[in-house]
Amino acid sequence: MKYSDIKAAVKELGDGRDFSTAEYDRWIERVRKRVAMDFATSGFRGLFFLYKEATVEGGSTLDDPNRYAVPDDFIDDLNVFYDGTLLVKAPAGLIDIANVENAGGGATVPTWVRLVGQEFEIVPAPSEAGNEIKLLYNALPETVTDPNQEDYFMKHFPDLHIFGMGELMALRLGNVQLADRYRADFDNERIQLRLHNVRHYTKNSRIRFQNWDEYQTNARHIVFPQFVNV
Repeated sequence: MKYSDIKAAVKELGDGRDFSTAEYDRWIERVRKRVAMDFATSGFRGLFFLYKEATVEGGSTLDDPNRYAVPDDFIDDLNVFYDGTLLVKAPAGLIDIANVENAGGGATVPTWVRLVGQEFEIVPAPSEAGNEIKLLYNALPETVTDPNQEDYFMKHFPDLHIFGMGELMALRLGNVQLADRYRADFDNERIQLRLHNVRHYTKNSRIRFQNWDEYQTNARHIVFPQFVNV
């Protein structure tokens, strides 16, 4: 279902009342981010279809070799591949020990990674600049403004968008009773999404990948279907 179809359905919920393009855009943005950030819906790993790939511009650096900024749309579950190898997520204590062990000029190929606020830290610090750093992480949904725009989220869960926007539309009209009705419908759709998300992770929980090539060739299109070219 395209964005234009969703807007038409929301208009029907409002008995044919029309609203500005800016209002529709604002409502769908709020609904999509609200769902993506809701732990009860997305769980520990987030919605499986909102995973995204990114590459650190310029790769590794010698200016501040340990620290790199996380993407602006990052939610959770950051997976870091350094020069094609998946780094191990480590707790603070283990990272601190690794820093001490390598302070005297030990290994210089990163092995560990951890989140530090709005940055991620890799240890040991790389001794070479320009090595590729790729990221796979749970991201915020993309912004929707084009009437012809359609993505996995809209295509497979249109009613969640419609009822979520319908609630905001009803509040805009000052109709609290109607807003309560659409909120209940929206909550039912969130439950269906949560169950769908749990089912997907359960069925694919045994898939593992150790490096970028293995992920690209074996797991990429199975675990994260939004990467499949339809």
